[in-house]
Amino acid sequence: MKSTSAPPRQLAASTFALAALFIVVVFGLAVFAVVEMRNRAVDDARDQIDRFLSGSVAAVNQNLLGVDLLLADLGMLLRPVGNEDMAQANQRAARSMQSLARHSLLVERLEVLRPDGSVVSPPDGDAVPLSPAFTARLMGQPVPELMTTGPALSPRTSQQVLYFTRVVRLPDGAPGIALAEVQVASLARLLAHGAGIEGMEVTLESLSQGLLVSVPPRSEIAEGSAALPELRGAADARGIVQANSRLMGQDALLALRPTLNQDIVLSAGLPMEQVLEGFRTERNLIVGVTVLLMLMVVGVSAYALHQLREQWLRRREALHAKSMLDQALESMSDGFVLLDPEGRVTAWNRRFAEIFPQARIALEAHMPMVALENAVSGRSVEEPDTQSARLPAPGEQELELPDGRTVVVVKSPTPNGGMVCVYRDTSEKRRHLADMVEGKAQLQATLDALPDVLLELCLDGRCIGFHSARASLLDIGDPVGRTLSEVLPGDAAIQIMAAMREAYLKGLSFGKQFERRASQGTAWFEISASRKLVGEGADARFIVILRDITDRMSAQLQIDHLSFYDNLTGLPNRRMLLHRLQSAIDANVRRERQAALLFLDLDHFKTLNDAQGRNAGDVLLKQVAQRLQQLMREGDTVARLGGDEFVILIEGLSADSATAVMQTQAFGEAVLAELGRPIQLPAMTYHGTCSIGATLISASSASLDDLLKQADIAMFHAKTAGGDVLRFFEVDMQTTVNARASLESELRAALKARGQFLLHYQPQVTTEGRVVGAEVLIRWLHPQRGLIPPAAFIDVAEETGLISPIGLWALEQACKQLDEWSTHPRRRHLTLAVNVSARQFRKEDFADKVREVLIRTGADPSKLKLELTESLLHDEVAETIRKMKSLAAIGIRFSMDDFGTGYSSLSYMAQLPLHQIKIDRFFVSGIGANPKIELIVQTLIGMAANLDLEVVAEGVETRAQLDFLIRNGCRVCQGFLFGRPQPVEVLESQLDVELIAH
Repeated sequence: MKSTSAPPRQLAASTFALAALFIVVVFGLAVFAVVEMRNRAVDDARDQIDRFLSGSVAAVNQNLLGVDLLLADLGMLLRPVGNEDMAQANQRAARSMQSLARHSLLVERLEVLRPDGSVVSPPDGDAVPLSPAFTARLMGQPVPELMTTGPALSPRTSQQVLYFTRVVRLPDGAPGIALAEVQVASLARLLAHGAGIEGMEVTLESLSQGLLVSVPPRSEIAEGSAALPELRGAADARGIVQANSRLMGQDALLALRPTLNQDIVLSAGLPMEQVLEGFRTERNLIVGVTVLLMLMVVGVSAYALHQLREQWLRRREALHAKSMLDQALESMSDGFVLLDPEGRVTAWNRRFAEIFPQARIALEAHMPMVALENAVSGRSVEEPDTQSARLPAPGEQELELPDGRTVVVVKSPTPNGGMVCVYRDTSEKRRHLADMVEGKAQLQATLDALPDVLLELCLDGRCIGFHSARASLLDIGDPVGRTLSEVLPGDAAIQIMAAMREAYLKGLSFGKQFERRASQGTAWFEISASRKLVGEGADARFIVILRDITDRMSAQLQIDHLSFYDNLTGLPNRRMLLHRLQSAIDANVRRERQAALLFLDLDHFKTLNDAQGRNAGDVLLKQVAQRLQQLMREGDTVARLGGDEFVILIEGLSADSATAVMQTQAFGEAVLAELGRPIQLPAMTYHGTCSIGATLISASSASLDDLLKQADIAMFHAKTAGGDVLRFFEVDMQTTVNARASLESELRAALKARGQFLLHYQPQVTTEGRVVGAEVLIRWLHPQRGLIPPAAFIDVAEETGLISPIGLWALEQACKQLDEWSTHPRRRHLTLAVNVSARQFRKEDFADKVREVLIRTGADPSKLKLELTESLLHDEVAETIRKMKSLAAIGIRFSMDDFGTGYSSLSYMAQLPLHQIKIDRFFVSGIGANPKIELIVQTLIGMAANLDLEVVAEGVETRAQLDFLIRNGCRVCQGFLFGRPQPVEVLESQLDVELIAH
């Protein structure tokens, strides 16, 4: 076979090492060139920004200096000249200020104000609302300097303007404020002059007032931009630093320059995207050329390696023929020697040297065959009469070697006059024959040791061989020459013949059994049969082994009893019950009778188990089983399904359904009376009851599982009715259960589908009419039934545990809404209240889940309120308080919902980290109709005030209710008077209307 092996690794490694070295050099040069080009692009951009900013700073300084000088001269303009009185001087100054403003490129108008904001000149000037803090800082300067306000709307032009101010002396010697109104657009044009660089951002900022002017226009500095002092500290000698741009927040080269006014800084930024635009084109070109060179190197290397590999393979093929011959010789299990026509050894294999190690010297010296035979037979190879060259005679010969081995030699002539000698060591074969004899003896000894009965049978069942080392319960004597029917009972003979037929067809049969009754007792035997190999044309023979399995069958019967009966009470279990139930249905068909199935569940059994321990519960179950067995008629069945559940099957009832119901009712009442009698337990006398569900079984009854389910449903209704009662199954019960199961299934599907649950928000309003928050209420948008209120599905969600994922979804949606509102100045104050069920709150990971939701959504915990119900205080109060405190520690607030309607404990109320209680709508609806309820409401409000708790009144629907609550100190209300639960868009619209109204 042609070899496809790869060439030597050293050759491939050398070729690829050379190629890799060249690639590394090319790659290094490319990286160096790319880095140099990038640095050059960045340096060019720095120079460009520096040149632009130097010119812009000069222009800004020139204009700011002009404005400063203009304002400094306004105090002199107000002084009377000659015989002018103050009014005339003021008129003249006003005309001069108008003229100066018209001739200024920046200033729109000039005014002189007093520190209190009143206008000095011009007389008809509009007051400029300077903030008290700004005025105080301006007037507090030790040396008057130019100061500017932040951008503001001009009351005259409604344009964005800056007010440049300076302290001047009024004619009466009092300090005044000279003010120049400069449009932001004018300053923007000044900054934009010369900023023809694409993507350039220019800002004029005040350290005290923030952003003054920007190109392109923006209202504020981009989020994430560093403060000016921080940037100036990080800048290089030319004031340039790489940071986020001031307007767009992009990575950029940013240059800062102070103006003559130390409070005002000019910045110019060029995004790195723009800086490196030209560099990327050059970089891509270099990368392309580099990749092309690398591919060329790899291609040349691969071609060279291919050529070298072809040469190497051709050399291997030249050696292949010899290698194949050597492999064939070495793989032979016999020794091989090839002689030339002169009788000399020319080739041999390894096996020959292994058989005759003493001939190795003759082989290596290429001596004649006679010398080799002398070596094989143990004679000296130096004997003179064996040195003549001759070929041995062809044929087969057996050699007995001195070491006891036997070797058969086959000598065959070759076409060229030589000879092939094959040596086969037959010592192993002889040992194998000896082992067979020994094995047969061992097999006989093994058969003698086996307790099984072994028969050799013909196809007609006649025994031709028999072996049984020990006496057996089979007791058949010597069956040789007799048929199976003569030595065994009929059933046993039939089973053995069936096993033989199966073995005849399949070659093997096992697993069939028969029972043998004898004076010593009953015994069971298992049959194993196999077809014996016989000569062609001979009759079939079979080896049959009969094994005594009496002990195993006894154990199996005991296991079957455990499989069909309850281990504790000895009553039939569910498996046996289903078997008898099917038999009862079949009997009803034959006899045209009815039966009844009663499902019993002991009332309060868990309470007894928890209080007295499991041993007491087991004693009770045993005594209940005994009492039920005493009530059973012949043919009736009582079974235990597990726990405290029992099932009674009553058969032979009337075919008339009404009569059968009366019979079942009478039997059920007897069961209730019997189990209602006191039961003596080890530590007490127990008085118990049970709940019974019953259903009739007719010929047309449903499946076994459905019958059990019907009785179980009826028992559940009996338990719901208070226990110690019997209820018959009705179709409405199944309908209710099916509807509940369907609702549960649809709830699970809604959770997976997403988009079916909605949140509505009912506003919470102060008595002044201001919305301070909302309660989150869930709705289910069913794809077929439309919008479903929570009352229709929350109970099912609670019972099935689905309330936890539903509640977690509502919590996450509410937190997302809080995070969205946090960026809105008109809504960031709002809080949201989310209802949390007791089952959801008691989950071990509830607090961790809430923290994860807050982290995931980014919501402010202080804006979230969790509404709990008083049912949380039924048990595990310490754990409830611990969870509440852990969540309150991160800012979450708690509200007690429906306060006053459930289990209340003021001692627990004092320990809970509550922020708010909610007066239930039941109490609010009684205001104005029931004085006692009004007194309760007053008490609740007063108690909350004393506990420093906020009060929210739910269900406020009338103005009279609201007035009563206001008079008694309730400050927050919720109800239809203020708004129904509504989508968030409607709530936000209401907030916008409220803002306009205020």
